[in-house]
Amino acid sequence: MPFPACRVLRAGALTLVAIFLVGLGYTMSVYRSVNVFTPPARIESLGRTYILGNDVFSREELNQRYGRTHREHWTLERVGCLPPSHSIYQWQNVRGEATTSAFLEWGNRYIGYSLSGGP
Repeated sequence: MPFPACRVLRAGALTLVAIFLVGLGYTMSVYRSVNVFTPPARIESLGRTYILGNDVFSREELNQRYGRTHREHWTLERVGCLPPSHSIYQWQNVRGEATTSAFLEWGNRYIGYSLSGGP
């Protein structure tokens, strides 16, 4: 390979490595963890901090979690996103008030989080 082509290839490889490392660093800072392949221990939604619980639900279980009378006044709404593509859901009423639990969509599962701290 001629000398200029080798230099261009090396510069391109270094650029790709730098982009990958910056992306990994950003994802680790958002997840607040080195392991970005598991749900984070804390998430923030609607200005509140939620901590990881032990509950894992399917979408059907989440919809059936509350009785019919509760669902008439409360709806499960997407209130945020955890990059790159994990949605955060909460039960909200007509006035926009949310319950003390949040659910992180992780694949086909919904992982429960509970409100951290007091009012």
